[in-house]
Amino acid sequence: MKKSLISLSIIALCMMAFFMMSGFKTSSSADPSNSGGPITILSSNTTSSDGVTYVGNVQLTGAINASGTYVMPTEVLGMALHCTFILNLPQGTITIRMLCNMHTLNGRWTVLAGTGAYQNLQGGGSLTMPGIEELLVGTVR
Repeated sequence: MKKSLISLSIIALCMMAFFMMSGFKTSSSADPSNSGGPITILSSNTTSSDGVTYVGNVQLTGAINASGTYVMPTEVLGMALHCTFILNLPQGTITIRMLCNMHTLNGRWTVLAGTGAYQNLQGGGSLTMPGIEELLVGTVR
């Protein structure tokens, strides 16, 4: 009787530990929008058929590691360039607002919205335009 009571207690403890641990995510299955931390976003192969909307490839490294494509409508207001940078990634989209100085070719960016795995993403940082690319550096959470 004493032996079966001890065995039953051990089984109960093991089951409790199993159910508690199954509720936690491992880092490999974590939601990318919850990763948080530094991020670098680099666009390349920028082309435009109308001089207003640009398309190309994009690579994210750091807090989010993904690659995909983008669409970027632009608006020139004096020496300011206002862009909406829409990133199409395998796990969702990220929409970023970029405000750039056309004289210095640098500026700021802010995450406006996200879908899929990125629906609660927030963040921002600085950017440079070293040619036909955009280089965004900052943090997300």
